[in-house]
Amino acid sequence: MDANHHSFQDETILSKTLIKILSLNTKKYLRPHCGILFSGGVDSSLVAFLSTKYLPDIELITVGFKDSNDVKWVDTAAGLLGLRNNLHIKIIDLDEMESIIPRIINVLKTADPMTISLGIPLYIACSEAKKNNIDLLLAGQGADELFGGYQRYREIAIRGMDALQDAITADVERLPVRDIKRDNTIARAAGVELAAPYLESEVIEFGLSIPPDLKVRELNGELAGKYILRKAAETVIPGEIAWRNKKALQYGSGVWGALGKLARTAGFKKQDKGYIRKYLYSVAEENRIELDVTS
Repeated sequence: MDANHHSFQDETILSKTLIKILSLNTKKYLRPHCGILFSGGVDSSLVAFLSTKYLPDIELITVGFKDSNDVKWVDTAAGLLGLRNNLHIKIIDLDEMESIIPRIINVLKTADPMTISLGIPLYIACSEAKKNNIDLLLAGQGADELFGGYQRYREIAIRGMDALQDAITADVERLPVRDIKRDNTIARAAGVELAAPYLESEVIEFGLSIPPDLKVRELNGELAGKYILRKAAETVIPGEIAWRNKKALQYGSGVWGALGKLARTAGFKKQDKGYIRKYLYSVAEENRIELDVTS
């Protein structure tokens, strides 16, 4: 890795500026009938904290299986934030998930396992929000790309900071074509809108200007992602949340494991390569869903 060093003062100034910019770009979305897609991770917790400064009763929506990591953790996280009364947890079960898989495949026109596994919890969260008279959900979308949160960024950082900066910039530029399009399609199908404060132009511009070695940094002998975001977050939310590593939505909610279980129940063997994909294709075929040729 490149050995760039920044003073404590640099980090403090960047942290304060980041919180200020993110707060302003969160505030502009706040209005009656909006909520937050909440997982208890640093990204959504920071948006939740900043939102409740202006809208104290904003609802936090979490979805997951009863024993999933997200469901177990969010009550603790909401409590640490002083927002336990704002928390709304929707417990998923296998039957409900199985029943909506054809809907997700049809909406997204794909049987790609990763895409579907991300679409399922988001669709359920948006549907639950709609039932609770919420028509706009704020999400932590984009923070991982902008601040180097994914494991692969830590692997790239070993090659050098220029490579890391290039990877982050490329991923942020691809977001509208890939993740944002997918998530907005799902949200609209459930009758709500999504807003992503981290993906506002002012936040992106500032985020991309932050040196990459303040995003992926060595801590306690290991490379850590989202360093500057976590440093900024710990100035306003508990460090227990700011520095906690969280699994991605499809894993933290338990949806990925449940998809595998449904595939095995349908007769697809785990040892067969791509067995979840084969299961999803069979669901599409059974329901006569026409998929995009690229899926």
